[in-house]
Amino acid sequence: MNEIKSESYITKIIEETGLNRKEIQDLVNEKKQELKGLISEEGALFIIAKELGVDVKTDNKELLGDLDINISDITKEMKNITLVGRIKDIFRVYEFDKKEGDKGYVGSFLLNDNTGDIRVVLWDDDVAIFQDNNFVKGEIVKAINAYPKEGRDGKLEVHIGRLGKIVIAPEDVDYKKYPKIKDEPIPIEEVIPNLLSVSIEGKIMSKFPIKEFTRKNGENGRICTIIVRDSSNKIKVNFWNDSVDEIINYEVGDVISIKNLKPRESTYRPNTIELNANNYTQVEKLNKKLIFKTEMVESIKMLQEKEDLISFKGVVTSIDNLKEITTNSGEQISLLSFLVSDDTDAIRVTAWRDLAEDLAESLSTGDAYEFKNVIVKYNSFSGRKEINYSGDSSIDGIDIQFSELKSIESFNKGEDEYFSRDFTKIEDISSPGFYEIKGFIAKPITNVNIYEACSKCYKKIDNCICDEQTDTEFRMIVNLTIDDESGTIRATFIGESAEKLLNMKTDLVLKIKETPDYEKLLEKISTELVGKDIYIKGRAKFSDYTGSYEIMARDIKNIDISKELEDKLKKIAI
Repeated sequence: MNEIKSESYITKIIEETGLNRKEIQDLVNEKKQELKGLISEEGALFIIAKELGVDVKTDNKELLGDLDINISDITKEMKNITLVGRIKDIFRVYEFDKKEGDKGYVGSFLLNDNTGDIRVVLWDDDVAIFQDNNFVKGEIVKAINAYPKEGRDGKLEVHIGRLGKIVIAPEDVDYKKYPKIKDEPIPIEEVIPNLLSVSIEGKIMSKFPIKEFTRKNGENGRICTIIVRDSSNKIKVNFWNDSVDEIINYEVGDVISIKNLKPRESTYRPNTIELNANNYTQVEKLNKKLIFKTEMVESIKMLQEKEDLISFKGVVTSIDNLKEITTNSGEQISLLSFLVSDDTDAIRVTAWRDLAEDLAESLSTGDAYEFKNVIVKYNSFSGRKEINYSGDSSIDGIDIQFSELKSIESFNKGEDEYFSRDFTKIEDISSPGFYEIKGFIAKPITNVNIYEACSKCYKKIDNCICDEQTDTEFRMIVNLTIDDESGTIRATFIGESAEKLLNMKTDLVLKIKETPDYEKLLEKISTELVGKDIYIKGRAKFSDYTGSYEIMARDIKNIDISKELEDKLKKIAI
């Protein structure tokens, strides 16, 4: 070993960093271990000096080659590594309280080289670099004396320790080795969970109202969710807390660019990817049109095997009356449902707002149409796929005939005997008793109550009057507003009737109720139920609280509009 040269390195490191000999020797030992004994102490001192920013003169510049580490080569066992790459994304700096009472700070950014990305985490005084005017996306930086660590998401990230630092625009780097950052959107179908940051472009297909919720720690939060579609697929994008402000001014139908989104697997729908916004997410409206190419499905029966955006042909066999329903926000909107048939099957189509009003004026029963760019969705209430007519949908009259037009069979086969079909108008319910009513669900569900009950008498455990102790079970309570155009009535579903209404077991709802996804569940349920025509059988009683009669539902049945129409035609014939 060239002791004179090594001593020169040690002296200079001590002078410029304040480290003592033992600390320097520890670094030397760690560096030699890291490089698996392939470097001498002189070489290790040379590398350490360079990492610490100490300018040492030497002819052994070939030792620098041992310093290069690709992001893809990083392992958890490495120490004191040096990385070079371009800043791909910059994330928020957070303030927190340390155990000793001081304020702490943590920030991070995404580093990219030609082998991949990795998050770089800085602490306390080191986060000051985020205020540097040259610390921007696309700039090359060198992370010195970093160490890998497994992050909360289980992925490796790099932390800058006490002896480390970030060098902006280092001079001893070949910039050609590091490709420029292309902040281009990727097709939605290519979004996968292991991407650290994603940018997309697409059209807003749905936008849900802003929801406020309380976290487990008592803090308030809010969320706004949109559905974005491009030519490859669609995806849910969640804007949380402060990032909600980024999406407030955009509406359904807008074509937008969204940068800096974090993919993750949905906790509510396994194997489904969602995107989540953060404080660095940017939304921009684009002056362009998106044209979606859709499959023309040959028969309506085949629609039960499809999902998402399609086109199909059929004859309108029945049209419901245009309805006015109330949203959670109190907005009055129009809803129209109609049935389309061919010689293989029939399917229900639903349209909302202005689209519903336009279709109510243009559609005619018995006419054939081609429906383009409509959305196939499963409705758990009816147990069938149904069609949603959206702003991207269109309809053309066509000349086509079918030998026989099919109707939808009721999803409650064999249950007609439980309904006498002797229906009472809601406005005529003025005394206690059992009634059958038919109408449509007029308002969204805002809450599902769940209580612990005695499994014998079904009363709440605090009100149980059983002589002996019994097991307990959880039971659901769901309230609906039913409208039959003569009036409205509150209908309450408890236990099995509530499970039948929601097509969900109580224990599942109970689990989701404890999570932030509860609001999403209510939105999903309301989307499926609001506007649906149903039969209800139950006991009416007067409520002192509302000052009107309510009905305790014993049974519920989806209305088969085709059968209703057939029965009316039979009565006319008689």
